[in-house]
Amino acid sequence: MVRNEDCFKKYVATKVNKRVESNKLRATFKDAPRSLLFPVSFGSSSISLLHILDQQLRDQKNRTGRCSFEIEVLFIDQSAAVQQDEYDEVWTYVKERYPSHSYSVAQLEDVFDYITDLPRDGPALDAAMTGGTILSKQQHLENFLSSLPSATSRTDMVGILRSRLITSLAIDHGCEFILYGDSTTRLAERTLSETAKGRGGAIPWLTADGQSPHGVRTVYPMRDLLRKEIVAYAGMADPPLTPLLLQQKGAPNVVTSSKNTTIDDLMAQYFGSVEQNYPSVVANVVRTSSRLEAPLPESGAGRLCSVCRLPLAQGTEGLRWSGDQGSPEGQVDLGQSGDAAAPCYGCARAMLNP
Repeated sequence: MVRNEDCFKKYVATKVNKRVESNKLRATFKDAPRSLLFPVSFGSSSISLLHILDQQLRDQKNRTGRCSFEIEVLFIDQSAAVQQDEYDEVWTYVKERYPSHSYSVAQLEDVFDYITDLPRDGPALDAAMTGGTILSKQQHLENFLSSLPSATSRTDMVGILRSRLITSLAIDHGCEFILYGDSTTRLAERTLSETAKGRGGAIPWLTADGQSPHGVRTVYPMRDLLRKEIVAYAGMADPPLTPLLLQQKGAPNVVTSSKNTTIDDLMAQYFGSVEQNYPSVVANVVRTSSRLEAPLPESGAGRLCSVCRLPLAQGTEGLRWSGDQGSPEGQVDLGQSGDAAAPCYGCARAMLNP
């Protein structure tokens, strides 16, 4: 049994190592170590990835006397927007167990230190504005989220704001890469949920390794591993990683008729059950999405969504009031096709009151 566990742990680490090598995260001996920003959620995937990368760096330092990359571990406190367990104790455990990395915590509302371009002309957003009253960042966040029309919209916007904050911090801190601990299962969930929310054209930027539209490369080293494999690895690690987990994430039990059920909840429930008996289905979703090309906007051409900051395809900006995609001439709405700062179809739909 011990030998089988050792083989399985080697299998998981090898999958991660191949992704690290293929994305050239390691600097050469003549170059300074690369700087990587690694946002963690204290779930099985992110903590397992931190454990594997820490082992890699320790082994490399023992062999060569230097490390080819440096990790800045980041946690985004989202307690102002969603229910969140207390993380102070787990955060302390992580820093004590992996002391060679740098650590930082940011509040989700800190995103408003970096972004000032959220559109203010949509019907849902008008409710979040308070005339000349100066709001704190937390009040701004609460008002903005409470103005959104559904649980799916609020969950969607929390994820967008989190991603924008992570990207802004990576640029601010001079990091070359952002590492995400998303598993094959999580990427499959995102592929279908973002498609259902109207961002199918942005799937390559949301799930693939490579250059982002903002000049920072994103990498998913755990993308070849199922969630159930990572959960098993976390229990087999020596010492086990379970004390470092804020929550053991599994497929949520959601009531499909509940008004608070989100698209993300439904996708997580679906793929959580599918990966148990049909893991190849989950892997095929991710492999298929990885074949989509993600050309970056050329200099002076192409524009970014004013909310999620993902590239806009020609003619897909905003909504007509009927809810259709695009804005023909003469029908002004949440974003005209000629507007330099228009939301994409998915963001416009999320902010539009029914």
